[in-house]
Amino acid sequence: MMLNCVIVDDEPFARKLLQDYCSRLQDLKVTGSYASGMEAMEALRQSPPDLLFLDIQMPGLTGLDLLKALPQQMPYLVFTTAYSEYAVQGFEWDAVDYLLKPFDFPRFLKAINKVRNRKVRLSTEDSAKAPEYLYVKEGHEHVKLDVSEILFIKGQKDYVQFHSRNGQRTLALMNMKDLELQLAQYQFIRIHQSYIVNTAHLNRWSPETVQIEEATLPVSQTYRNKLKDYFASKLK
Repeated sequence: MMLNCVIVDDEPFARKLLQDYCSRLQDLKVTGSYASGMEAMEALRQSPPDLLFLDIQMPGLTGLDLLKALPQQMPYLVFTTAYSEYAVQGFEWDAVDYLLKPFDFPRFLKAINKVRNRKVRLSTEDSAKAPEYLYVKEGHEHVKLDVSEILFIKGQKDYVQFHSRNGQRTLALMNMKDLELQLAQYQFIRIHQSYIVNTAHLNRWSPETVQIEEATLPVSQTYRNKLKDYFASKLK
């Protein structure tokens, strides 16, 4: 099935290169190419593409500012940027991939294959499928937690406290190590002896700290390389 693509990048060479790469694949059709976020905004509002190639650092209106201004989320988003530090911010927008400039056709093709794989996966999933839940015991009651809403988990001696987006705090008698293994399939990663975080909600990270909404959490030396390797794997 054909994917209609839009390119937004302030570098003429980058736009030309992406147009050339897209032309080599039969299932990609470039329907628009823009040198700035302002130029692209109205077109994206009126006719959202299937796939958006978006530069992040642009004068005037950045790529992230453009996304915030749009009324709907792009079905498939691939960032094109020369700055790897912006990768974490891209998690907020569920980007399929990050093309770090300069990139060649094989790397571009890898990104497109990720788009294709996600498209196949989403088309075969049951749209009515219930969200994933975690059941924990708080005192004498059992509490159902939506995994996607959990921001981070804090270990407190023999207990763990779940911090969720809705402000809910749930204290449960659980083991951090077992919980780390249980949640790994949902993009959770341990950053400290006392913290496990949901990478889908990370706003910023450095070798020393991560930020999730208003919370700034420490990254211990023990888990620093693990966190670095996690994000490096997302950029390949």
